[in-house]
Amino acid sequence: MALTVRISERAITRIVAAAVASVPGTISHSAGIDRLTGRKFPRYDVQLDELQGTVSIETFIAVTWPSPVVKVAEAVRDAVRMHVETFTGLTVSQVNVVVGPVVHTGLRVTADQLALSPPPTASIRVRSTPVTSVSMPVAPRPLRPIVIWRAPR
Repeated sequence: MALTVRISERAITRIVAAAVASVPGTISHSAGIDRLTGRKFPRYDVQLDELQGTVSIETFIAVTWPSPVVKVAEAVRDAVRMHVETFTGLTVSQVNVVVGPVVHTGLRVTADQLALSPPPTASIRVRSTPVTSVSMPVAPRPLRPIVIWRAPR
């Protein structure tokens, strides 16, 4: 009996969010007109091709300053690819990283910190056992009527 697992774009988006959050130098940010329109950073656009088993991802990130912005974007690209392929088994055909606002935080992020950022947790093989259906050997008893007594008026 072959089982099929369908992975939704929403599930992949959550994996992408975890990957982006794991990279030093990325932050959540919304300000000005973005706050009014509800467009905050980071944002993700995931396109899934179920027939080919591939996924294309575009991420829009906010980066802290001072940090090596290009290195942060490269680390995000690599982390997203590694997380999605590790946790879904899908082939990532493309990862675009768009750097939006660069926000001064006073916390310096170095290229060495980016190189030491942790890889995704190893995937765990999920085991399942077939579920056996349970049937009632005895026919259910009929329900008895409920009589509500009302006092005469």
